[in-house]
Amino acid sequence: MIYHIIKPFLLFSIILFSCSNPLYDDSEYIVPEKSKQELKDYFIKNRFNLNPIEGIWSLGVMRTLYKNGNRVAFESESHRMGLAVVKEGDLFRVYDVNGEPTNFIATFKETDELGKYDYQCHFTETKDYVSTTATMLGDSILKYKYDAPKGLMMKYYYKSNNKDSKLVKKMIEDGSMRLQWQFYWAQYYPYSYDRKIEH
Repeated sequence: MIYHIIKPFLLFSIILFSCSNPLYDDSEYIVPEKSKQELKDYFIKNRFNLNPIEGIWSLGVMRTLYKNGNRVAFESESHRMGLAVVKEGDLFRVYDVNGEPTNFIATFKETDELGKYDYQCHFTETKDYVSTTATMLGDSILKYKYDAPKGLMMKYYYKSNNKDSKLVKKMIEDGSMRLQWQFYWAQYYPYSYDRKIEH
């Protein structure tokens, strides 16, 4: 059944997310990196002047697979990884909290609406791109959602030597099979009493 092809991707897909105008050309992405110490130094130095979205976050995700409009699978993780958000120019860039390299380039940008951010992500392996609106709930919760890009789905669903692959490929291409990612970020640094929010 198709689900036996799909299930492994549900378990693996979140490695390639949570996504800026990246520095790249047609053949190469340059993924920005900051070490764990650089991130620590930044937050200590700017502790009392951080934007609400800046800080260290725990990323949670809910993954829902749809086939022909019907939900066929659901999984969730309350904590997938730690991420840091740092202001760079007029963008807020996302880094792995431990300074590890990532396979995505992600940023947030403030909008005219309080608590709303434009979110953009480029996936470096498949060169997929997604954008959506992220919403801050209170001082410490951030949420947004989007469908997994077709390039990622093709990379991990489509296996040419599998008897169901042609059908899977067709369903991905025509949109009858889609995987929705819903992301929930919980901020655990800085604490609300540690920051001075400037409006």
